[in-house]
Amino acid sequence: MREFKDSDIVQERMWGIVTKYDKERGFGFIKSKVDGHSYFAHVSQIQDGTLERGYLVEFGVGISKKTDREQAENVIVIEAPVHRSRRRGR
Repeated sequence: MREFKDSDIVQERMWGIVTKYDKERGFGFIKSKVDGHSYFAHVSQIQDGTLERGYLVEFGVGISKKTDREQAENVIVIEAPVHRSRRRGR
């Protein structure tokens, strides 16, 4: 019988929207469009920098060694919303 290592496991990827992210504290939450759950996201798991509220992301789900709870892993930004400047006085 073959033994499997963690690196052998294919991680299912999900899509979701960043609902909250605190750059100073380095964490936030992503709401999955697949299962509707909200997943903790730590800065150490974000590829290419940081997140902002409203970003569409792709991520895997793993178990935090610190809390023993599910968290977002290998987070990749798929689409960043375009921020429109607001005109005032009109």
